[in-house]
This record gives sequence, structure tokens and C-alpha cells, in this order.
Amino acid sequence: MTPELFALGVSLLASAHWPQMPDVARMTAATYLPAQRAVDNWRRQGALNLDLPPEQALGLALGRDFRGLSRCVRLNNYWCVKKAGWTGEIASDTEGHVAFASAAEGAAGAAQLLRRYYIDFGLHTARAIVSRWAPAQCGAPVSVRAPARRMAGRRMLGPEPKGLTTHGLGSTLRARWLSAHRPAVGARKRGKIAGMRRSVVPDRVGRMMATPTIAAGLGAMEAREPKAQPVRLAMLPYPGTALGPDPRIGASLPPLPKLSCGPETQRILNYATNIASGVAAGPDADLALFDAEGKPTPNFAKALFNMAAVEIGPLRATHALVDAAVAQVTALMAQRQSR
Repeated sequence: MTPELFALGVSLLASAHWPQMPDVARMTAATYLPAQRAVDNWRRQGALNLDLPPEQALGLALGRDFRGLSRCVRLNNYWCVKKAGWTGEIASDTEGHVAFASAAEGAAGAAQLLRRYYIDFGLHTARAIVSRWAPAQCGAPVSVRAPARRMAGRRMLGPEPKGLTTHGLGSTLRARWLSAHRPAVGARKRGKIAGMRRSVVPDRVGRMMATPTIAAGLGAMEAREPKAQPVRLAMLPYPGTALGPDPRIGASLPPLPKLSCGPETQRILNYATNIASGVAAGPDADLALFDAEGKPTPNFAKALFNMAAVEIGPLRATHALVDAAVAQVTALMAQRQSR
């Protein structure tokens, strides 16, 4: 048995039976590995702080993966907290999730953030907390109106059109000139109404007589005009998006914007319902995480435990990890009040 495995076994036994013993696995410095998007000690931290059977925990420490290992587990961040200068923060991934040196420091950061949401921001329900903790990623594109421009003392074509006419007539020099020189409707000039003059040249070209063709009925040799295809909204370009190939018209077209928030609303509701499980009557009820004096109630640890179960599901953090984070936040609050 190698010394590292022996140390891990001692740490596992200590965390299970003698909580007062120091964590041997945290004695070495942690390093973030950008290529793997993980902290180098995440396996040992997971074996100690995830609620796993002993044989599965030992297998994880030995390098055996299993289903359900999310990216936040590899970051020692079981609550998927975003970077904000937390204690133990050593790096962050491309989406801003913090890579913590240990799972204990990640749990402490999540506990501090949840306390801030409840006390400082006044978010007392599970739905309100989730709406800010993991907000919806949807919404209709916002139309930006450009300010009206002036040049040489003359007003030009006002706000430039956006959307479907970005590359059309509305943004051309010809359109701006016509707009600047168009006559006012109803204005009189020398006693006559100004406007466009009608043509006095008669249209002498009449309808041509239909004549038969000698190629009619010859199948493939018969000339047929292709039917005009209707223009659909999905075939029109959308500004500011990545283009993708469309075989219908032989050009590159963008994907349609995501307008519906239905799936995101359901996700937030499911998340909030899981947080409120065993804590409150529902996602819109007060979680009562703190009492009138600002001290955490038992609901605080329960809600924190439920949140980790959602973020890294189907895995769960150990109750010992959550209780240690709550105790650290309580001690920090008492220290601040004593000053």
C-alpha cells in the first residue's frame, strides 16, 4: 500500500469516526488544471466529502470514474458558486465557476452566499433565491435604437433601421438622400400641391397574344418556369448571430433566437421545489433560514444540503461538510458582531 493511499484511508476513517482529527488530504497545496477543468485533488476531496459507499469512495480516490460526476465536483465546488474572491478560490473555469482548493472552502463560500441572499438581499423564498442563484438564460432580442444624426446642419434619416433591414435599402446612401429630399405631404408650391409628377406618356404596349409552342408535351424538353418559393422568417438573416449553412437557398443563415422561457421557468420551479423539500411548505413560502437575531436555524443546513443535491445530482454532499460550513458562517457572524 502506497503512503498516499494509506493517508487517504486514515482520512476516510477519521472523517467517519473521529471528526476532531485533521484532514490529511488537505495538507498538500491544490492546483487547478485548465486542460482538465479540474483541481488536481478533486478525487481525494470527493472521496472525503461526497456521500458515497466506502468502496466507491476508495475507487474514486484511486482514479475510477463513475456516472454522475459533474464539472462542479471536479472543481471542489458542490454548489457551483461563481467567482467573487472567495477564501480558497484558486481559479475559475470559462463560465466563471470557482475552483476551490478544498470542498470545505467551497461549502463555506456557498453558505456565506446563501446567507447574503436571505439577509442582505431579502430573498426569503426558494423561488426568489434560485432566480438569482441560477437565473433563466432566455429572452427576446432587444431592439437597439440608434440616435438621430446630423450632418452639415441637415437632419439625416433619423435612427438607422435594425433587424431585418440592416443590409437592405434602409441603411443605404440612396435611401438617406431620398429621405432628406422628399417633399412634405400637403405642402403647396406656387399654388399647386407638391408631389410626384404623373407620367404623360401612354402605355402603348398591350397584352401579347398567347401562341402555342411546338415543344409542348415533350416531357423533359418542355421548358417550365420554377415556382417562386415564399420567403419565410427563418430564411431571413438575423444580425449579430453566428451563421450556419441552410441547404434550402444555398446560403448561410443564423439560428432563430430563443424566445420562450418556458423550459427555464420549469427548471427554476423544480430547483426551488427541491430546496423547499423538508424546509418549507413550497417554493414560494418563507424558508426561515435565520431567526430574528440573525442566527441560522436548522433549516439553513437543510436548504444548503438540498441545493448541493440539485447542483451535483445525483450525488450528494455529506452532512458533515454542510454542518462544518454552517458552523464556520456562525462563527464568522459572531466575530463580526463582537467587533
